[in-house]
Amino acid sequence: MLVGVLGFASAGFAQRSDILPEQRRQPSVDKALAIVKRVPLVPLAEDLNNPFFPNNLKKAPETFAPVDESVGEAEPVYRGPTNDFELLEVIAPEINPSGTMVLGGYPLLLFGQKKVKVGDTLPIIYNEKRYSLVISAIEGSNFTLKLGEAEFTRPIKSAN
Repeated sequence: MLVGVLGFASAGFAQRSDILPEQRRQPSVDKALAIVKRVPLVPLAEDLNNPFFPNNLKKAPETFAPVDESVGEAEPVYRGPTNDFELLEVIAPEINPSGTMVLGGYPLLLFGQKKVKVGDTLPIIYNEKRYSLVISAIEGSNFTLKLGEAEFTRPIKSAN
């Protein structure tokens, strides 16, 4: 009985191979080798110009022309605010609320019909970039704007 069980078990593990016999695989192998056949590289002509060097030189110049020092130093160019505080210094004067009011014990800034309270954000576009300024305080005749860690306090100008 043990021999019958072993015979049955060994028959269950015998599987057919998915690989075709060599004579049937050979046409596919030949076709693959023809596809990936390497073409020998031909060296480029020596007289070609190098596009990376000026005046169509064939190689890098041994020495470069000296720098003309008579020109002097360039004037520094102001490129705009470089940090959040400088940005607030530029943007804040452009934010002009029309007034203030107190509603429910909380001060509000008025921008026409819009009412803004402490913690609200003002979406501002400066140099084609969007910023969100936070109203961090409204006290008496001043309000404070915050951008990142920078804060800037300015007076509230009433519309006349």
